[in-house]
This record gives sequence, C-alpha cells and structure tokens, in this order.
Amino acid sequence: MLELKNLQTTRNNLLNWVFQDKDGVIKDKPQFVFDMFVDHLEESYRSWYVSDANQRIDLCEFKKSDYENTDLEIVAEIHDELVNTDAFSHFLIHGSCADLRIISGWSDFDSIAVIRKESLSRKNRLKTFNMCRRIDEIMRSLDPYQHHGIHFIHEQDLRSFPDLYLPSNLLADSKCLLGNANIEIQKVDSSDQEIARFYGIVRTLKNAAATGELQHHAKDGRFLLEDYADPDTMYQLKYLLCVVMLLPTLWLNLKGNYCRKSDSYEIIKSYFSTEQLEFLELCSDIRSSWDKSLHKGNKIPLEVKNILGKNYLTRASKFAELLEVNREP
Repeated sequence: MLELKNLQTTRNNLLNWVFQDKDGVIKDKPQFVFDMFVDHLEESYRSWYVSDANQRIDLCEFKKSDYENTDLEIVAEIHDELVNTDAFSHFLIHGSCADLRIISGWSDFDSIAVIRKESLSRKNRLKTFNMCRRIDEIMRSLDPYQHHGIHFIHEQDLRSFPDLYLPSNLLADSKCLLGNANIEIQKVDSSDQEIARFYGIVRTLKNAAATGELQHHAKDGRFLLEDYADPDTMYQLKYLLCVVMLLPTLWLNLKGNYCRKSDSYEIIKSYFSTEQLEFLELCSDIRSSWDKSLHKGNKIPLEVKNILGKNYLTRASKFAELLEVNREP
C-alpha cells in the first residue's frame, strides 16, 4: 500500500490553517498575504502526482427533512448554503451529526469538505474563503465550545486518502450534503502518523499533570488549570474531556481496529478493569448528562464539578499512560 507522505500532511495543515483562518491569519490582512499562501498551495497540488482512485464507497443518504426543526437544523442551513456554491466537490458530515444521536449543546459538528482544484485559482479563491467562513459561522452555533473547524481536503487528497483523516471503513457512515451519493478514493497507509498523533496527546496530558496546566486550546489567553483554579474555563475543560474520550478510539486504531468512537467505549472494556476506566466513565457521564441550560458563558458548572471531581489533569494523564504502556498487541 502507498504511504502517506509528510509533505501531504503539512500541506493539508496549511490548507486548513488558511481556510479555517486559524488565529486570524487571513482576516483583515492585505490581499497579497492570502494570495501568497494560496499560490503556494495551488502550485503544490498542481505538481503533485497521485494515482487514480481504486475504491468506491457508497455514502448514507442525506434527507434534509431529518434535520429541519430539530436541534440539528443548522445542518439543513449549511446544506442550503452549499447548493449555491461550486467550491466543493463533496461535503461530508460524520459522527453524531450523521447518525442523529446528538447530545444537545454538547455534540459538535464533524465534517470533511473536499475543495475543488479550481477553487484555489486567483479567480475563485476569495469566494471560496468567504464561503468557508460562512459555513464555519453557522457550524459553531451548534456547540459554543466547538474545538475544531471543518476539515478541508483538496480533491487530489481523495486519491491519497489516509485513515488519519477518517478511517475509510467509516466513510460509509457519512452523509453527503453536496456531491454524489458515493465517493472514490485511493487509500494510503498513515500508521506512522497515527502513532505520532497518539503519543503527542499522551505527552500533552503528561505535561499538563506535571505543570498543573493544560497548555493546549487556550481561550482568551487562558489555559485549563488543575482543581478549577480558574473556574472560567469550560471551553478548555471540554477539550480535555473530549481528548480523553477520543483516546480509546485512537488506541484501538493502533491495534488495527478502526471502530466508531461510540463503539470504542464498550470494546475497551474487554482490555481493562472498571477501576482502570473510571475516569473515562466520568468524562462520558458528563457528556451524556449535559444540557444546553448548563451553558453559562465559560464558567464551569457545579454539575460538572460534582461528577468530575478534582485532580482531573493528573487522572487524565494516568489514563493516557495506562493506554501507552498497553499499546503493543
């Protein structure tokens, strides 16, 4: 099998940095700054040789009526925006937005938008950027604590598609808001990058326990501190909880089991005791008991504190270490 190259990974990071406008890298900057980044991306994709797609995946049917007048009505709104643009060849939603099993006010918006090569041209790039920003704005109304944006890939990435983006067997669970009812890909091996991602998270959680500060996903310049030392950090705390709940999936991926995140919680019970998984269960309990009424700016609700308890950075680190030392088959 072909392997994912570091150039593709870094190029995709740049594509998302620009079109998600992370840290306001583009907003209010002169046009030449935007053009400098996109010129580089356009040329990089133009000169990249990729093989033809060899795998066709049928996607789940999207019905707008399933989303209208529900807590997920923003999906219908995004669909309406997409039908007026030719910036993307496909726009996929996956996770709870696709299977409709959301926790209102907690579940975020997971998506993959496939940017057409023509959308990076000088003629179309600004229009594409503005559409990306518009969809991002709608998306974030679903979850005020959303930690990530839409995942943008170039249409050539479909012919070099790694499980790092989304395991190919789970693509079939996705719904397509725009494009054909199927998608064609060429799968590439990304096992090295998946290992690096897992250990990167483990290191981050270990450092947080050692310093008493999770130095990731700050808000207004403030990081999550141990024992609620800063009580106005719910956005930051949700990031911690989501990372902990993602770790079982990533750990099972490294064992060759590319399962749904919702299934990973049951599967991992066959490897560890109830006591060892206690912190994971508490994080999951917060998710399942969440209610939109708990949104109080960025203040951590008392209900969350009562479930989670203290020393959450330390316990998150211990859980990560447990998975780390038991990684090998």
